[in-house]
Amino acid sequence: MKDIIKRLFGSDNQIESKREISSEVIEFSKAFFKEALEYRDGYSIKLTDIPKYKELKKMAPSFRKEFVFELIYLKNGQSKTGWGDDAYFLKDTAKSVLSLLIRASDIHFDDDDISDIVNGFVLGDSGSLNSWNWPVVPLVGKIEKEVKKSGLSPELSDTLSILQKAVTKGNYLSADEIRLGTRVSNIGKNSSEFEIDRNDPLGTSIYETITSLKESDQEVLKELLEHFSKGGGKSAPANTWLKTSNDLITKIGVDKIKPGFIKWIEVTLDLFREIHKNQQYEFDFIADKNIQILRSAVWSCSTINDDELNQIIEVLGLLSFKKLRNVGALSAKLGNGCIYTFSKLPYQDGISRLTKFRMKIKYPSVQSIITKAIERVAKAEGKTMYEIEELAVQDLGLNSDFQLIQKFGEYEASTTIESSSGFSLLWENESGKKIKSIPKYVKDNFAVELKEYKKKVKDIQSNLTAQRSRIEKIFLAKREWDFEQWKKLYLDNNLLRFFGTKLIWSFTIGDKTTSVIYKNNEFIDVNGVILKNYTNAKIKLWHPVNASVSEVQSWRRWLEKNEIKQPFKQAHRELYIVTDAEKNTNTYSNRFAAHVLRQHIFIALCRERGWAYTLQGQWDSHNTPVLKILAWKYRVEFWVEGIQDSANDSGIFNYLQTDQVRFFDEESQVEMDKVPAIVFSEAMRDIDLFVGVTSIGADPNWRDGGEERYHGYWADFSFGNLAVSGQERKELLENLIPKLKIANQCSFEGNFLVVKGDIRIYKIHLGSGNILMKPNDQYLCIVADRSKSANEVFLPFEGDATLSVILSKAFMLADDTKIKDRTIISQIKS
Repeated sequence: MKDIIKRLFGSDNQIESKREISSEVIEFSKAFFKEALEYRDGYSIKLTDIPKYKELKKMAPSFRKEFVFELIYLKNGQSKTGWGDDAYFLKDTAKSVLSLLIRASDIHFDDDDISDIVNGFVLGDSGSLNSWNWPVVPLVGKIEKEVKKSGLSPELSDTLSILQKAVTKGNYLSADEIRLGTRVSNIGKNSSEFEIDRNDPLGTSIYETITSLKESDQEVLKELLEHFSKGGGKSAPANTWLKTSNDLITKIGVDKIKPGFIKWIEVTLDLFREIHKNQQYEFDFIADKNIQILRSAVWSCSTINDDELNQIIEVLGLLSFKKLRNVGALSAKLGNGCIYTFSKLPYQDGISRLTKFRMKIKYPSVQSIITKAIERVAKAEGKTMYEIEELAVQDLGLNSDFQLIQKFGEYEASTTIESSSGFSLLWENESGKKIKSIPKYVKDNFAVELKEYKKKVKDIQSNLTAQRSRIEKIFLAKREWDFEQWKKLYLDNNLLRFFGTKLIWSFTIGDKTTSVIYKNNEFIDVNGVILKNYTNAKIKLWHPVNASVSEVQSWRRWLEKNEIKQPFKQAHRELYIVTDAEKNTNTYSNRFAAHVLRQHIFIALCRERGWAYTLQGQWDSHNTPVLKILAWKYRVEFWVEGIQDSANDSGIFNYLQTDQVRFFDEESQVEMDKVPAIVFSEAMRDIDLFVGVTSIGADPNWRDGGEERYHGYWADFSFGNLAVSGQERKELLENLIPKLKIANQCSFEGNFLVVKGDIRIYKIHLGSGNILMKPNDQYLCIVADRSKSANEVFLPFEGDATLSVILSKAFMLADDTKIKDRTIISQIKS
């Protein structure tokens, strides 16, 4: 310790100070750093723990000012000589003290002082200047205050040029460095000198908006842009900032500024799309100053609430968060700005867009921001989050037959919802003739209207997908409605009516509960009995875990007979009941242990289903997938471990090994047979989905290209016992197959659907969808698309991709002489 102090203040420090430093300051400095070394904790220290620091705070401003230059001199000496860990610690300590002294309101720096400080900083960084090494930001703040008091002299202007070049030196600047360079450049300038950075398409577009206005409006717009460039806060604008924005926009006129806002966003979207298309990211693709202006414009749209602006801001938000390989989100700043704007709109206009964001944007941190935004709106309206999301859903122009109809001159377009993910579009002329493609007359004469119509259809599609996801989560939400509430939401609103008329609902009247579905303008039970006097009913979304086996089976047959396709599995929903083995282990389940999962697919599915999980790799990254069920105050853990020798070049594990499932309430871990039935069933259903989709056994190509050590596991998964989802699939197919044209070629054999072709007999596993060929159980690798034949088969629910693949393969193999794919033919005939 004594040696480093001696070297620090002795001849080893070859840097020459440009300032005469008094002996009092030098002696104080020696004592200060000696104490700092004594009081440090590892690599850090709390300055207030150093007695000499407390003494320094009481010193006269002149003494503390002189100490600033002593610190710069010593810090440069340490940087040049390099004396190991102690020197690094002293250098960081010097930076911390410098930062505090520069900020001090009672220490005044004249032009010469600032010049010496800047030159001292730059000397230590060899011409460049990094904020991690020197307190540059506090210095810039101090200069701004000094200039505001005394003005900008030519000498200080020269110093600022040196400072600006130093902070922006280098080929790869961060957004903070670019912003700091701009801030230095703007010191001493007034609003009339405000300039747009026209070195990117957005800046050019902003400049074109300025020049398109008359002179008096240009001056107001420049004032607005300067206001935008300063920002209203780091993550959200202050109310006073928003008011100023609104006042200036009103002064120009919304009708004049709106086209400019739209053009700025369109230009940015074009650039984002180009980057995603080419998968190439230019670090400085838009100047940070211009991004700040655009985000501020987006914030300001919360005070305008224009439908056209809201639509394009939604597109901007989704594309800003769209992941680019090896980069991540293109602009979280813009994306978060869009989330803020929608949270400030009247809930009828903003919440549905936030719901779509939550469904499509899978970053956990963004999910949390969106959820908190929705919760704030709900609290302000005196409602729960579930209530506010339901009330915000709009029917988007649909009629009661789930059609969007619009006239285009002599033609009429009719788009009909066929499923929560599919539409049919039909054109008709005045004579009633049906036309499948868009008439040339419409393309030539109604291009703008046609574009808007397509936007409406796309908006309906995204809203349907979002609402399907939201409604399925109601199973675990303990949600209940009185009849008038339910009717307003699920019958009177034609978008939600699509779900309301296809799902089964529990009506409780007094002490009697009846499960019903809405058909032909009546509520009927599974036996076709019409429910009467239901206006006082309490209504819940029906779940089969609360029903008898006979009731569940009856609803399944009813849906199949009436050809009603549910938007997700409800009557056919897989049920998971605690087994004897789980009762014996008591506090955990091994039902889904010892599987090998593909991590990248697994994490995507976790996020889709609302489980919190982050990638594991060869760093301190271990974490457990967790599902929080807020209404029940439960937490579910699915233990997974990265397979150490499966890491890719980035150190991320390609594969995971699965282990236990555990349940917790607010206080402690819960025994398996004490977990509420619906909580247990829904959580285990998710985990069965994770395993079924992401296991290496679900990859038909694994046998030929996968690691040999897992071939045994792959074979067991591909052709072994059926999980609950596979058992349910078998039961459905046993009822469905006899109705198909290939029925005479199909039979069931254990866990397989057996299909007799003209060339061979095929066994399709009902869990994995993988195929063995008789007589020698030779493996047949087919990566199948859903064929036309399979798509024409009625299924009583959406969403079982494996079932669709099994049917596709069955139709293909039943007619195996017509298969044209050479790789499939060669396997069949080998």
